[in-house]
Amino acid sequence: MRRFLLLILFSATLPLGVAQKRPLTLDDIFVEGGAAGYGPQEGKWSPDGKFFTYILRSPNGSHGDLWALDPVTGKSRILVDNDVLSRLNPSIEKIVTDEREKERLTRYSVAGYVWSPDSRNLLFTSAGNLYFYDWSKKTARSFLPNVTGLKDPKFSPDGNWISFLKNNDIWIAPTAGGLPRQLTQGGTKNVLNGDLDWVYQEEFALRTGYDWSPDSRHIAFLQLDQTHVGEKPIVDFIARPHATIEMQKYPKAGEKNPKVRLGVVTLGGKESWLNTASEYVPRLQWADSKTVSVQLLNRHQNELDLVLWDIQTGRWTRVVKERGNEWVNVSDTLRFLPHDEILWASERDGFNHLYLYRRTGEFVRRLTQGDWEVTAVNAVDTTHGWVYCTTTEKNPIQRHVYRVRLNGAGMERLSQDDRTHAIHMDPTNSYYVDITSSFLIPPQYSVVKVANFSPSSFFTSGSLNEFDLITPEVIELKAPDGAPIRLMILRPDGLQPNQKYPVLVYVYGGPNAPVITDTFGGERFMWHQWMAHRGYVIAYIDDRTSAVLGHKYETALYKKFGFVALADHRVALQYLTSLSFVDADRIGLWGWSGGGYTTCFNMCNASDIFKVGVAVAPLTDFRDYDTIWTERYMGLPTENPDIYEQSSATTHASKLSGRLLLIHGTADDNVHLQNSIQMAQKLIEAGKTFDIFLYPGKTHALAGTATRRHLYQKITEYFDLYLKR
Repeated sequence: MRRFLLLILFSATLPLGVAQKRPLTLDDIFVEGGAAGYGPQEGKWSPDGKFFTYILRSPNGSHGDLWALDPVTGKSRILVDNDVLSRLNPSIEKIVTDEREKERLTRYSVAGYVWSPDSRNLLFTSAGNLYFYDWSKKTARSFLPNVTGLKDPKFSPDGNWISFLKNNDIWIAPTAGGLPRQLTQGGTKNVLNGDLDWVYQEEFALRTGYDWSPDSRHIAFLQLDQTHVGEKPIVDFIARPHATIEMQKYPKAGEKNPKVRLGVVTLGGKESWLNTASEYVPRLQWADSKTVSVQLLNRHQNELDLVLWDIQTGRWTRVVKERGNEWVNVSDTLRFLPHDEILWASERDGFNHLYLYRRTGEFVRRLTQGDWEVTAVNAVDTTHGWVYCTTTEKNPIQRHVYRVRLNGAGMERLSQDDRTHAIHMDPTNSYYVDITSSFLIPPQYSVVKVANFSPSSFFTSGSLNEFDLITPEVIELKAPDGAPIRLMILRPDGLQPNQKYPVLVYVYGGPNAPVITDTFGGERFMWHQWMAHRGYVIAYIDDRTSAVLGHKYETALYKKFGFVALADHRVALQYLTSLSFVDADRIGLWGWSGGGYTTCFNMCNASDIFKVGVAVAPLTDFRDYDTIWTERYMGLPTENPDIYEQSSATTHASKLSGRLLLIHGTADDNVHLQNSIQMAQKLIEAGKTFDIFLYPGKTHALAGTATRRHLYQKITEYFDLYLKR
């Protein structure tokens, strides 16, 4: 008999004297800034560690100031007020009208300001223009006022230069003022020097394509030649009098990728190139002023090499090689330490852990181990011999702060509460900003002194105490083969005896993308709360691949996409339908992007369970998605045509028996509209009844307060019509 372990994370009992709470409304959820309001944005430490700065906007987003926190006193003050900030760093909503550019800036967290190395000045980016701000004198000046279209600005480490991208080449200009100088040559629409294409940003989470050497004498950069990358149309149906078409460079599974190589350029414009190649270069950084580190990944993404390139001799050496039977994940853990040591992360035992190597490739020691993951390295304090990191050791749905000795002697947990933590360590390793939240508690911000780990709160998001919120229940289940499955339930408020309620299931169903995390879930979680109050049982399901339990479990989907998740979902639904208040004949399903795929796939392959589904921006056929993400989990289409065919939701369209709604933005440059259109065609050919709804000009995020309210209202109406009654 399968055993179920029930973990109720919070007590729903209210102490005496607590004020009467009111139910949520859609107006509470879909307001500018969300129900909890805006929190600090673009937080970063000054290089000297004396300030942690962040932008704080008013509830309606119209007003914003740049604040500076003094970690010693724990007090914050306005460093740049709204009058100045509105010119130097206006909100994206005000200055960007193109939906694709707006999503690029927000999705990839493009920096709006940069600190100078001496911590005396700030460089602001606004609509391709740069502004230099001396915060002590409170003066601002336009930097290169006659040059526009600038991207990715950076200070050189010595502070003498500012680099930027223009027309797909790297340029520099003296910080003190003067004419700009073009360093790299040959940048075109197809050749990107220091810039990145869409797929590198999206699938490798790479945010920049170039890096200054520590001595400010060289810049290492990626060159992406996308001449032979296929173009896909993005149609603007709103344009008048005729629709317009923009062609997007987008390598789909099995097609040609951009040709990538690593170069170094001097301040005089002399270029040199690494004389080895690979399909992908997902990471580059300087090991020291003479050595560039680069990670090389093959097309199948099952071999990752860490290479050190001596730019003086041109020689390169392989330091570490990671191999996987399925794929190797790329991380941002790499650190170069004194005594020629390297901090490295590996999933070689099925879980992401920390290791030390020498630059020669000699293994030194292992720092962490266990059936849990190191999810981030936050800082390395070589003076005191500590690595600060966040892990899942205490709880797989939370993140906690730890530190481990570089000598491997010990590990200790620094965060003691039952919340999720994300930290930003200052450059001196003396303080860190700790951002905590949980299911029912929006983000809280404090600064922590490392000497005694004493926190001092400096910002608290809007309270949700006035709302009658339902306590989530998290249940850990086991698949027949022992693999873990996670289920979270919101029970309808005021359950009536002998009454059964419809179920709304929310899923993703793909690797490293859990839907159950003990963090505040924003508008989606609040909408689910609202639906639960309206009489739905809300169920979140994480199968073994999406639950972030380790590489050991996520690889189960390799070349089996859809089928593994569905089998685990069946286990969760078996438990769910065993509950007396659940109506097994009224189970709905919904998801977004990869969750949209899972919705379509499950609706067609589990008609015995799911009666209604809503798929938002769904990926329906892996042959329509990009190379990096798809081939990582599916292999190449030419090598595995049957796997691609069987994993496609469109292949199973004829088995749909419930009601399915497809929702898509017509300008989606991530999961193209083609996916929903092809699914629609297969359903038509099979004689199936379905619905489709399009958002004109909207991208993958379907962004904007009005759009999001309309979207969730549409989903609500669909489930009310076909599931609730």
